[in-house]
Amino acid sequence: MTKYLFFITVLFLFIFGLITANAEYYTWEDETGVTHITNHPPPQTVTTTKVQVRKFESGEVSVEEEETATAPEIKPNIILYTKNECPDCNKAREFLQSQNIAFTEHNMDNDPEIAAQRKKIDDSEDVPFAIINRNHVYGFSESVYNRAMKIAP
Repeated sequence: MTKYLFFITVLFLFIFGLITANAEYYTWEDETGVTHITNHPPPQTVTTTKVQVRKFESGEVSVEEEETATAPEIKPNIILYTKNECPDCNKAREFLQSQNIAFTEHNMDNDPEIAAQRKKIDDSEDVPFAIINRNHVYGFSESVYNRAMKIAP
């Protein structure tokens, strides 16, 4: 009986060892350079590069390169409120111009109606004040502007 049980166990292990699992996983890099390894394709809303599909079959790994997937380019909608003699306003304006990003600038010192319009949006008079894709951004920081421009409107 023990020989029979031993034989069945060895046979079961042998058959189980011949049946290999088939697995598929994805490696991809996002726009910030972070590499992701997942069992599903990258989301379509994220800009990705270097997408690879890796398949494990019969003990061998095959790699298929996929076309680089890109998210639709978001064209930011930017309204910039400024004042005269404002160094940070100049930095914000120069940054947007250097990136070839279209924006609408409203100088609150030159137009009292613009100042009143700004009061309706936000009670503060601090500048620069930007509305980037419906997000309020106070002051100027390149990293904050870049993050706000990536958020879908």
